[in-house]
Amino acid sequence: MTARAWTHEEYAARRYFPELDGVRAVSVLLVFTTHLDVLFWERLHGSTGVTFFFVLSGYLITTLSLREEHRSGRLGLGSFYTRRVFRIYPLYALVLGLYCVLLLGLGMASDRKDAFLHSLPYYLAFLPEQALLGFHGEEPPFSGAWSLGIEEKFYFVWPLLGFVFLAGRFRARVVTLLAAAVLFSFGGVFGPVGHLVTPYALLALGCLAAVLLHRPSAYAVLQRLGTPAVLGGLLVLLLVVQFTLSGIKLGGDLYVVYGVLVTAVFVGLLTARSRLAAVLSTRPLVFLGRVSYAFYLTHNFAINGVQGALPDTDLMQGIVAPVVALPVAVGIAWVLHVTVEKPMIKVGHRLAHRDKPWRGVPADEPLGGLAHEPVRERA
Repeated sequence: MTARAWTHEEYAARRYFPELDGVRAVSVLLVFTTHLDVLFWERLHGSTGVTFFFVLSGYLITTLSLREEHRSGRLGLGSFYTRRVFRIYPLYALVLGLYCVLLLGLGMASDRKDAFLHSLPYYLAFLPEQALLGFHGEEPPFSGAWSLGIEEKFYFVWPLLGFVFLAGRFRARVVTLLAAAVLFSFGGVFGPVGHLVTPYALLALGCLAAVLLHRPSAYAVLQRLGTPAVLGGLLVLLLVVQFTLSGIKLGGDLYVVYGVLVTAVFVGLLTARSRLAAVLSTRPLVFLGRVSYAFYLTHNFAINGVQGALPDTDLMQGIVAPVVALPVAVGIAWVLHVTVEKPMIKVGHRLAHRDKPWRGVPADEPLGGLAHEPVRERA
């Protein structure tokens, strides 16, 4: 390998990957473009930003859990679930409440009120993805939260399966994750809910990458994806596919294939000191990545507000609106990140670790966990 590569010991000792914040930023920027339905924006296939999030979530949750398991001997499920609740629910509930005030209290977007009321029980039960089943026509307000419903089921099941029933078992984890990725790839076999099952294949791919990279022998093989030639080739291929093939979107024939490509780029990004990693680690992208959850939940407010205030022309709606709406959306996200998200994360950590001192990196970081020796897992 070249001198640009991270050794496994260096990888295992890294407590923070700023490039993953950059990936989050790119992901939410892609999602931002999906709500600009004029001019060339649709050709960016921005809904694939959620694909990045699924793979990233699988990787991050699994890596954090593997490091805790190695450090402490097991994953503390109670602490894990407590951190997740306070990481996700407070901001979700606040934004849902804001939708209720705007649509039900102030009567805004009255033509979408019935769709919102139909979906509200699912939102309240934190089953936002279920609101899309059997729904025809324009999607209900707050429908973008569907991906959170997918991830929350993953947060509940995978730690229990992977770190209780399969605790410390490398081969069993690999086989299980491979089987899950293949099974969920054929979402159609699950009937009408198939398109909401397929994303679990992407989460499984992210988990698989984490499990393999955590093991020194597997890391040595996968590290080849981080060499300049291979990573550069993967990035070019990813960009070509991103801008030319519509089948990579949810429900498309290439959805999971695209997820495999994204996973390969992630692995290359994490194992080398590449130019791509340096670009993704720049301050603007890291900042946007830090506030990406709040941005994801609220960017529609900025887009709808700005578009509604501008003349209905392609120039205004497709060029001026995004230029104005983007900084507004970032500002809203930053305020919510500082006033709601971070304080609630701290509360979650205090509750999760109230019985013992804790010196790890907060869960809102792209990667946390104390430095440790190479993993020793059972085969």
